[in-house]
Amino acid sequence: MISLAGPNLLDDLSPAVRARLAEIGQRRQFRDQELIHSAGDPAYMAIVIEGAVRLCRLRANGTQTMVTMVLNGQNIGDLQLFSRRKVKTHDAFAVGDTVLDVYDERAFQRVLEIPEVMIALYRTVALRLMGTMEMNDDLRSLPREVHLGKTLMAMHRRAKDPSSLFCLQEDLAGVLGVSTMTVSKCLANLKQLGFVETGYRWVRVTDPVGLRGWLNGQLNQ
Repeated sequence: MISLAGPNLLDDLSPAVRARLAEIGQRRQFRDQELIHSAGDPAYMAIVIEGAVRLCRLRANGTQTMVTMVLNGQNIGDLQLFSRRKVKTHDAFAVGDTVLDVYDERAFQRVLEIPEVMIALYRTVALRLMGTMEMNDDLRSLPREVHLGKTLMAMHRRAKDPSSLFCLQEDLAGVLGVSTMTVSKCLANLKQLGFVETGYRWVRVTDPVGLRGWLNGQLNQ
């Protein structure tokens, strides 16, 4: 899965605070591929308890482009509660059977009264901002093949089962800001170098040490 949603919020919290958050939030369940919310819906914060959330943006031509995947323990929507309009900016879909703890504006204010949560949210926002800045820099400066390699390595590190990564070439293209054809060509080149294998809806990093060394060489040129 392609996750740009930063660190795991729940990992930064003590068991007592996690239990407190569960009491404040409203637990909601969704089936695989079910719409969780649409862009323009009222804002809320959510924490993924089980499954994952796929965030997409509807383009002018009617197609949907995936922006990121939000994984177990990660949070979404807190920044939108600070915005002037307080609405969702993306469509969200469940990936697998998904469970969320949801916090509307009033519940979110109660969450912010917990110092440990405030510190964890600040850390999450800071690391997401750093990741976004790095991604923007990569988009401008790196060859597409190298950018794709960096993305695959990040996915490999985060994956529970790194032997096989679930993703679609269209999703990779949306995240990297390139065409599906470009992603296909780059994957073919990385495959020829012996770093990856591909199949239906999956990519496998077969030689992470080799890919990391190749990336380091490319980035230090």
